[in-house]
Amino acid sequence: MKSVLKTVCEEVVRYVLPAYRSLIAKKLVNDYGLTQEEVSKIMGVSQAVVSYYVSNKRGKGVSKYENVELLQKEAEKSAERLAKGESSIKIAKEFCEICKALRENKLIKEEQLIVTCDK
Repeated sequence: MKSVLKTVCEEVVRYVLPAYRSLIAKKLVNDYGLTQEEVSKIMGVSQAVVSYYVSNKRGKGVSKYENVELLQKEAEKSAERLAKGESSIKIAKEFCEICKALRENKLIKEEQLIVTCDK
């Protein structure tokens, strides 16, 4: 196997976090009937980014994480909380716990990365 100097946080920021955001955006638009503009304000991203998420225009790396059941369940909970008016800042701060759960369940392949996180 080829060794790559890449941290688990790089993998998460590049693929897992966009997948999580995409799942939340889709839920807010499709299940809660919010407009893309409303979702963009709630999530703190542009409307164009929400459109990108909702229309499934992402790379393969992001798509593979959207199919992870644990991430789907957490995104569903987060979308519900956001739809009820909870702060996106509070939810964003909890993302490290989701990352930790993904790593504990071997859903992020740390053996392919050189540096991992102790959190």
